[in-house]
Amino acid sequence: MKINFIIYNFWKDAASLLLAARHRVKPKETSSSVFTYDYQLLALKRHQNSSFMPGAYVFPGGTTESADADLKWNKLFAAFGFDQNNFKSLIPNTNVRPPIFKKISNELPREISLRITAIRETFEECGILLCKRSTKVGFLKDWAENLTVTNRELEEWQNKVHNDPTEFYKLCEGLQCYPDLWSLHEWSNWLTPTNVGGKRFDTVFYLACLPEIPDAKYEETEMEDLIWANPKNLINSTSSVLLMPPQQYELARLAKFESLDNLLEFAVDRSKMGVHLNFPVKVKLLDGTVFLLPGDSLYPKHVSFIEKNILDKSTMTINELRNDSTIKNRLEFYDLEIKKIIVHNHENIDGHLSPLPVQTVRIKPSKL
Repeated sequence: MKINFIIYNFWKDAASLLLAARHRVKPKETSSSVFTYDYQLLALKRHQNSSFMPGAYVFPGGTTESADADLKWNKLFAAFGFDQNNFKSLIPNTNVRPPIFKKISNELPREISLRITAIRETFEECGILLCKRSTKVGFLKDWAENLTVTNRELEEWQNKVHNDPTEFYKLCEGLQCYPDLWSLHEWSNWLTPTNVGGKRFDTVFYLACLPEIPDAKYEETEMEDLIWANPKNLINSTSSVLLMPPQQYELARLAKFESLDNLLEFAVDRSKMGVHLNFPVKVKLLDGTVFLLPGDSLYPKHVSFIEKNILDKSTMTINELRNDSTIKNRLEFYDLEIKKIIVHNHENIDGHLSPLPVQTVRIKPSKL
């Protein structure tokens, strides 16, 4: 898929973080489920007054800011002994990169600045600071660390960074630390469909793993709840947890990994392949709506990232469309508020495993 970079004004670039932390499984938990996870994921509930996805549970993250790409970050990293060669491991071994990674003159490479965005937004939204004070010795360590900040300093800096993104650089300077870019492993890329209305975002998702669950406090201006749960429980908590399609799809991928060590090993290896853009295309059907993803046999050969992409098959049911497809990579939304992720015969070209089959009762297509 080729995108004309001039159309970037139609959406905002963003970065989000799938943050997994070690969780010691209690004996009683092992008998109640086939899946026994030794980790939990962080999810934040967006404020009900939010202009985008109010009430939805999301992963920490937000839009990019010019401060995240400022070349002065090179000075900070240099103070810890890093040079340009140390950043090469952040760039996947592929020549095919989504548009969000396009290099912009007089800015840091996107592989650096988008990670800074994810780390900054995570600190701002829940107070977890993925930074280090150590020198470059061992900087390729795959695990993330949470740099502890005193409660008084934490709230003060969260407010400062929330009001002014440039304050994050001052925070790192003052605490004599640097954003741990190398603990963020490139995971996926989603562009909001053209037909949902409202704001649109081109978002890169990163995965980071912590050896233990850290203290966290959500920022009350944008969020109203914070939870830790394993991916399967998050997916199944349909009565209290509202999840948007990208979040649910990624959780279904993560749900295949019960071991945090295995998840991290997979993420590190897979990230070397880079990511491909997921751009859902809507199909109207007799009993609901389907969103096709790249690789599906019905996914259009040519799509517009500006104009509405809606395939009208309103004489067919969702099940009939499914039977009519040899390769399936899609999300199904029934009018009865049943939601399914269907992947069949589809092989991901970026090394990802297919998501765990999911069926939930949650949201109507009209709310997407």
